[in-house]
Amino acid sequence: MKRITYISNFSRPLDTDEIKQIGEVSIRNNQRDHLTGALFCFRNIFYQILEGEEASVDTCFARISRDDRHGGVFTLQIERNIPERAYPDWSMKTVVLDENTDTLVQPIKNLLDSLSRTHRILEKYTSEFVRTSIQNGENPLLAQPKKIEAVVMFSDIVGSTTLSEFLPVEKITLVLDAYYAAATKALSAAGGDILKLTGDGFMARFPADRTNEAVAAALALQKNLQSIRANAAPDDPRRMLFAGIGITRGAVLEGNIGSGMRRDYTLLGDSVNTAARLEAVTRRVMRGLVFDDSVYDRLTDRSAAKKLGLYKPKGKSSHLNIYTLNDPALVQDESSRSIQEKLQSA
Repeated sequence: MKRITYISNFSRPLDTDEIKQIGEVSIRNNQRDHLTGALFCFRNIFYQILEGEEASVDTCFARISRDDRHGGVFTLQIERNIPERAYPDWSMKTVVLDENTDTLVQPIKNLLDSLSRTHRILEKYTSEFVRTSIQNGENPLLAQPKKIEAVVMFSDIVGSTTLSEFLPVEKITLVLDAYYAAATKALSAAGGDILKLTGDGFMARFPADRTNEAVAAALALQKNLQSIRANAAPDDPRRMLFAGIGITRGAVLEGNIGSGMRRDYTLLGDSVNTAARLEAVTRRVMRGLVFDDSVYDRLTDRSAAKKLGLYKPKGKSSHLNIYTLNDPALVQDESSRSIQEKLQSA
């Protein structure tokens, strides 16, 4: 048997009668499917435990995930091969804690409120791999490092040091938030995972078979930034939001790295270093995207690419062919120096 514990937000306000109706329908369905469990509602959040035969649990949970009354469904724990049910007498015990004034219930309310708040905060700081592992009922701490092929992307804001020096905190925060929002939108849509934020940049990974998607995501990010600049007011620092992107494909070591006190899920290897150095080249060639042969050779439409020349990365004995896409959105007409001059004259 299998047991799932999850939380979700009310996608819209639900009154007590609607919640009770959800409980009644759940009881009928669960009796039919031989499922048991409990449903707690508190401050517009569902906390639910569902147990039974694995196929029935999976079918029910898939139905819950599609229910438009549930938003932000997140699995807290999956227990497989459980020997017996924890709630054999409850087809679905439904408890609306908001209505309960019993002082003995107050600690439970505080616990659930703290759990939800802490979870939603930590979710923002956690990599996609860790979140997915938890959702699948796996312990990410037990994942062993492995060598894989991957597409690695590095990006960095042009003139970030200058922006930090001349802009007040609230304005540099505005720039950073716009940049990361644009990056998350572009990469998530293409199947990329931002593994690490570097303060003024990020490292991301795409599956090895999504080279074209990674390049398309880089272009989409630059077009997002172009739109942000175009729509910013004359005195808005987002008018100076430019970024460089470097992409390569190759072998990397992926996994948990760290100590017993703190661990980080990350990428290591020569391909990671190469992607970072290709990103740095964007400043020299005044293009928002640079990639090498490992990416160029796998492009579906190579006619869209433009060769920029040869580049010898630090620590390498041979030169790399470097390329960009022949798209106006990738032409960078601002450098760190020009941004500094504009800020000094403002």
